[in-house]
Amino acid sequence: MTTQAKLDRDSLLNILSKADMNALRVALYQQTGDPELSAMNVELAGRPGNPYKIFRVSDSDREVLLAKAADYLSSTAAPLHMNPSKTEVGHLLEVFEGTKLNDSVIQAGYEELAFGGFKRAAEWPSKKSIGKLPDDFKVLIIGAGFSSIVCAIQLDSLGIDYQIIERQPNFGGTWCWNTYPDARVDITSFLYNFTFEVDYPWNHTFAPREELEDYIAYMVDKFDLRNRAQFNTKVTHAQWDENLAKWHVDIEDQDQQTETHSANILLSASGLFSTPKLPDIKGIENFKGKMFHTTAWDHSFNYENKRVALIGTGSTGSQLLPKVAPATQSMTVFQRTPNWVAPVPAYRDQIIEERKWLLKNMPAYSNWNRYTFISASMRNETFLKLDRNWQAKGGYINEKNDLLRDMLTKMIQHKMAPKPELIDKLIPDFAPLSRRIVIDNGFYDALLRDNVEMVCDGISHITESGIVDSLGVEREFDLIILAAGFEVERYLWPVDYVGRDGASLEKLWSHDGARAHMTMTLPGFPNFFMMYGPNAGVKSGSFHSIVEMLSKYICNVITSMVDNNASSIEVRREAYTEYNQTLDLAMKDLLWEHENGGGNSYYINKHGKSGVNIPFTSTEFYDYIREPDLQQFIFK
Repeated sequence: MTTQAKLDRDSLLNILSKADMNALRVALYQQTGDPELSAMNVELAGRPGNPYKIFRVSDSDREVLLAKAADYLSSTAAPLHMNPSKTEVGHLLEVFEGTKLNDSVIQAGYEELAFGGFKRAAEWPSKKSIGKLPDDFKVLIIGAGFSSIVCAIQLDSLGIDYQIIERQPNFGGTWCWNTYPDARVDITSFLYNFTFEVDYPWNHTFAPREELEDYIAYMVDKFDLRNRAQFNTKVTHAQWDENLAKWHVDIEDQDQQTETHSANILLSASGLFSTPKLPDIKGIENFKGKMFHTTAWDHSFNYENKRVALIGTGSTGSQLLPKVAPATQSMTVFQRTPNWVAPVPAYRDQIIEERKWLLKNMPAYSNWNRYTFISASMRNETFLKLDRNWQAKGGYINEKNDLLRDMLTKMIQHKMAPKPELIDKLIPDFAPLSRRIVIDNGFYDALLRDNVEMVCDGISHITESGIVDSLGVEREFDLIILAAGFEVERYLWPVDYVGRDGASLEKLWSHDGARAHMTMTLPGFPNFFMMYGPNAGVKSGSFHSIVEMLSKYICNVITSMVDNNASSIEVRREAYTEYNQTLDLAMKDLLWEHENGGGNSYYINKHGKSGVNIPFTSTEFYDYIREPDLQQFIFK
């Protein structure tokens, strides 16, 4: 065992009782091989009226499991089997899931669990390949968020030179922008990290921004990335040079000093949430009070006892409202479209000490704890699929999604009973998950406050002193907060990219919006890659896992180019077209376009296409990007 100090049995049993029982069962089975553990009665179960299900160990088996785990942790046994083979992991995964699994699921799970170290590291095709790398070969990375960090780590391990250009003053990507009160992730911290740092000691179940800053700094310093980044610098123009097989990239620093960099590979890691969106409201420039976007929060402005307006009730607006409202004289919330808001009881909680102890001391538990969330999110992919038979019987989307809708509707009715006039205004007319679901940070409780008013009549215009709604009512404010989100549809904006023979993104994407081959490459743009490009939004799993996979794919394409003694590589147009035709076909079976993205959400572009999310299951997309098919590329 790995305990720092011996604990008495009652203390151990108390700690173990706080564990996820299925994760504990498989972690203990991994250590002991006890067949009684693998044979335990485990089933997917949920509460009545709740469509979400989790693995539950039967009560009788639970007591046996706790006793066996306490016996193990009381022993002097050293951790075993901490680097199991893929075959061994496959067996463990089948014990965890209680069913047979195919090779793709097992391989993805083997990488996800990451026993023995990072399983998604890019590699050179052979030991001789690195000797073909030109001395002046360089990769230029645009952006310094999580996508950039993992790409930098991959390139470092390959011995490939690179530089990062970032317009913000530090690493962090969207978390450099979002400094508004109570900013935090809306997925569990256990998924919001890289697999090669599975044991990172999170303090919160859902990390606040400050803890994310610490995590980012930890990663950057551990892998010594700071001296590779140039901050407060923006890219303005990038041009492909066919003769030199290089990109010439114009940059401008905060003093408006310009220079041009040349690179063999240009990699955009600017991300999805990089360009703030300003609402198109008549007279917005006339307001004489204080106004700022949530991505440019003015911490010098004291909103206490002020009259405050909040425009927007998406993830950001809903998240900051409960923090800001209590300090104001009055808070008026302008809602255009209601969102489905999901309750998460532990959203603001710190991770309890017993759980921290388990994560640190029970061998393999941290890996299986993380995989518990991966597994659950993969099961939830079915919420998005249109069930034609269910619809033919009068259902709306599918049984699970309709049940979720009913559950969330009842929550609104219950929560807002003290203000019944708001109930209908808060119930969306589209299915849950048609647009990004909002995690409840106390949104409904904030709306019940005496100093909070909600306006759903629309905004006519903004005056020097306030906002006039569509009914002609003017309200005066000291501060207007713009929680309008990001220009998600404008991929790679505002950089002007010019590819081979003058190829432009505007022309390539003029027909139906931004697209890419497997989210990463574009015809006409050699040696250019995107991290988290069009249709890269995952249906399940972890953002960090996806960018690990994408970075491996991109770096393996680069090393293959070098190994083939080529100076450029470009995706074939027919491969790009065929992939997107398959994507469009798969999209027809899902609710996003069927529900028009929940109405005016960034899930649907101006052409009516879903340009953000992946329609494929996590396993299907993993199969696409598991290894690059080099036949789909042109080497020169």
